[in-house]
Amino acid sequence: MPNNKNVKKEDPQGDPARDELNQLRQIVFGKAEQQLNNRISSTRSDLEKALNVQNDNINQRFNSFQQTIDQRFEALEQRLSLSDKTHDDNDTSIQNDLANLASEQEMFATSTLQDFKNIEQSLDNESNALSNNFNEQIEQLKSHLDEVSKELSSSKTDRKTLAKLLSTMATNLEDDQL
Repeated sequence: MPNNKNVKKEDPQGDPARDELNQLRQIVFGKAEQQLNNRISSTRSDLEKALNVQNDNINQRFNSFQQTIDQRFEALEQRLSLSDKTHDDNDTSIQNDLANLASEQEMFATSTLQDFKNIEQSLDNESNALSNNFNEQIEQLKSHLDEVSKELSSSKTDRKTLAKLLSTMATNLEDDQL
């Protein structure tokens, strides 16, 4: 099938044989050529439409995919931000707890040191009081012993009575020291 586009047009008063040949071609092949050209145009149009539909479909899918990726990145960023905030809050809480514990430990150490000093002073006072009390009792017992001894020597009591008396006094001294 010859292509009319490639046919060189000559001047309008051209060769009558050639015009006749062209007319015969048009008569014989004209309808088939026209149908073929129409089919080619239709196929081309259908192909362009299909490509446009496919391109639109790909663009929609790409946009959808991009939106999904953006949403997932946003969700991950939110989770990461929440995790960072939780970590920061925990770190702050731990730092505050540590500072509070250090302060409490310092107060406890100071209080304990003061309590130990108070207890030591109280024990010293108690010890001194007990020592003074024992010394007074010993002095009283000595003076009582001296009185009894003088009384016994003046009354000339026998030695058994004196031994019993001294034994009783020793027992009383032991009981007082306990």
